[in-house]
Amino acid sequence: IFSCVLELGWSQPCDVWSIGCILFELYLGITLFQTHDNREHLAMMQRILGEIPVRMARKTKTKYFYRGKLEWDEKSSAGRYVRDNCKPLMRYKQSDESDHNYLFDLVFKMLEYEPSERITLKEALQHPFFEKISPQQLLGEHGAGDTKRERSLSLSR
Repeated sequence: IFSCVLELGWSQPCDVWSIGCILFELYLGITLFQTHDNREHLAMMQRILGEIPVRMARKTKTKYFYRGKLEWDEKSSAGRYVRDNCKPLMRYKQSDESDHNYLFDLVFKMLEYEPSERITLKEALQHPFFEKISPQQLLGEHGAGDTKRERSLSLSR
């Protein structure tokens, strides 16, 4: 979604970003970025995840940035909404138990701004958050499948 908002192209890291958002939503039962407005979405991302890297802001084709900074009026009603309703990601954690810490570490790595630095799907499955799940449970009864046909069949069940 982030790459779509910035018009930077679509690839597997975009899917990882989406999964990170979904994990957050499953954890809290609320949408991480509750907006349909692209500029407000970017402001929420900065409030929750930190500043968008200048290099990425300059690379975008959108009109939301000026000299690498998000153009955003924090005093507007939308600006106040973002300030009052969005907080740094780790402040949403409901417990300091290891499962919660592992989940938020994984989500944070999935929501890394820079796609080349974002955790891959393969790396995500190796993350400590999933350690209690056996490989058979993670990959299904028959494993990941050795051929495209096997993977296709397992997905269509």
